[in-house]
Amino acid sequence: MDGMAYCELCDLDREFCEHGRAEERAHADTAVRQLLISPNGIAHFPGCPHKGDHSDYSRWATLELPRAWERLGNGEQLEATGGQRPGLVARTRCRDCVSHGPW
Repeated sequence: MDGMAYCELCDLDREFCEHGRAEERAHADTAVRQLLISPNGIAHFPGCPHKGDHSDYSRWATLELPRAWERLGNGEQLEATGGQRPGLVARTRCRDCVSHGPW
């Protein structure tokens, strides 16, 4: 069917059927996206304009956990998983990244 993934259960393109959408959601839940933690404990997507063009990340940390962005939005606080300051804890999400990210 013209390169479309077809669902035999729904008789639809898997992009639009409930089975294909469920698989897509399950994959999204396990995807890990790197976040940056500022010295103030705010999580940002890479490329957020708050950091500017300065390349010094010596006071920042990274966070790479499944669903970290969602978990932070639900009020969890997450410890850094890497970067220059592994002791940092992400306590909240950047408001600009929530509205406009990922960059």
